Amino acid sequence: MIVRFITGVIAVLLLIAAGWAYHLTSSVIGGREDFQLQVQGWVQERTTITQIDSIDEYRGKESYAVVFGKNEAGTPVIAWLTEEKTVMDRLDLAVPKENVEEAVKRDYPQAVVTGMVPGLDGEQRFWEVTLQDHDGRFHYLHYDLYNGQILTSYVLSPV
Repeated sequence: MIVRFITGVIAVLLLIAAGWAYHLTSSVIGGREDFQLQVQGWVQERTTITQIDSIDEYRGKESYAVVFGKNEAGTPVIAWLTEEKTVMDRLDLAVPKENVEEAVKRDYPQAVVTGMVPGLDGEQRFWEVTLQDHDGRFHYLHYDLYNGQILTSYVLSPV
């Protein structure tokens, strides 16, 4: 009798946990889809981008939607967008992402790159690379978008 009761309680708790996990996952996915749709609307209304290749997000002093795409002439472009602001630039003038990845692998061979997105701070445009070293510390590196020079770097230690 007690074994059935305990088994029943465990089953109910597992069902509640599974339902909560499903709800959380669907909320996150739904939020991401809403973000993508909102950004697509901004692109259509406020830019010359006719083909969206990818949408990412930069979170710095300000958060931006970062859109890679092509304009009417087929030129690769990048746009940083918020509800109020739109900043565009030609991507063909930038240091390619692959070149920055190679520099990071060369300078931090034991680290794992966890993210790479173009950032914007005032007029400064850069590649922000996030990596984790073998000690678990996170490094944030900013490489100038146009010449590839390191602008800033800082390290956060795990708690």
